[in-house]
Amino acid sequence: MLTPDHPVYIPVVLPNDVAVLKQAPPQEALMLSAVYSANPRMRDLVKHARDCATTLLVDPKTAHFQFEGYMSMPDYRALPYSSGRQTLGTLWQPARFARAEGRRALIDSVLAVQRELGADILLAPYFYVPHAEHPWLEVSRACAAEAIVTSTNQPVGVSIAVDIDALIDPDHRAHIAAVYTSIEAALFWVTIVNYDERRADPRDADTVVKFVGTLVATGVPVVLSHVGRTGLLAIAAGAAGYAAGTYGLETHPRSFFREMMGSRPANSYYLHECLIHTPVRTAEACLRLDEPVCHPTCDCAACESDTAISRMVSRRLALHAMLRRLIEVKALGAIDAKDRCAYLIDCFSEARDRSVELMDALTDDGSHRINHGDFHYLEVLREAAGGPRATIPSEKELT
Repeated sequence: MLTPDHPVYIPVVLPNDVAVLKQAPPQEALMLSAVYSANPRMRDLVKHARDCATTLLVDPKTAHFQFEGYMSMPDYRALPYSSGRQTLGTLWQPARFARAEGRRALIDSVLAVQRELGADILLAPYFYVPHAEHPWLEVSRACAAEAIVTSTNQPVGVSIAVDIDALIDPDHRAHIAAVYTSIEAALFWVTIVNYDERRADPRDADTVVKFVGTLVATGVPVVLSHVGRTGLLAIAAGAAGYAAGTYGLETHPRSFFREMMGSRPANSYYLHECLIHTPVRTAEACLRLDEPVCHPTCDCAACESDTAISRMVSRRLALHAMLRRLIEVKALGAIDAKDRCAYLIDCFSEARDRSVELMDALTDDGSHRINHGDFHYLEVLREAAGGPRATIPSEKELT
């Protein structure tokens, strides 16, 4: 079971991740997409994920049917509860689930797909909530509460997909939190839509931490998804873990519902001392700097002490990013809960200072550079953890 006493990083498994999982150690938890049930080519991935995960979760992807993006995706349309299974072009509206009969049919179908994939904790149907007064909030509550009553032999978690702007106002945040905390969930799986830690200001990061903290106070395990190092902050706030793609998926803009995309470009490498992603050739340049400024070669199983990062295939880049996340969460989990924020303040400070050193050391040849905007978010996260106030970068520095 997921608990804050033993926090975990949960990979959100992508279609090409089977090679990554076969190289990775057994996982405490993994998240699959329900659409993998509709594609025979995903059977090997599903089987391996089931075999190597202690806790398997399945994202039912129900919020995607509020948007037109699913229409161009055959696997989404093939799901038994797809809004376009019979009539392509149909978008879900709150009124469709105003009656108990409509909700029950959706719940039964959503839970059945997850059981078919071998999920250990089922997730109720969920919907994207753009603001505190939107009808989708009540539909989400009703579907979650009824799904819990329906499933008598398996625990049911509640997915929360809410826009960051809906949580900024403290009263609105409290109202949304109260709606979900009124449900007797086995798990809260939280996605803050349009929250991008790389561009977030301190108010955004503080909002995410406070929202997570309110859910944590119920005693229900909380997982914050589609984040990077903000996930470490969530753990310090009492979350049981955080989730992201084995390669990318560290933010969930609203456009993902339409475009069905979410990975970083496949040429990004994670500089673990700096807690930042850079293009592989920039990372290589950091490794080649003179001592003591150079970035150390990573000794994880993906890197194998190889300084030729530009020759790493995408699955090795993905495995490296995954293993580094596991290492970071394990280190944080070893810290006493009351000391985790202080620990992160030090981590973010050291990573920021290290990034500055590399930025200053790299020659300005127009191609291999680290900029202030690449690591400014560390200052923001440090402030959200209770550390010094972040500087205010220019718009140019953040682009």
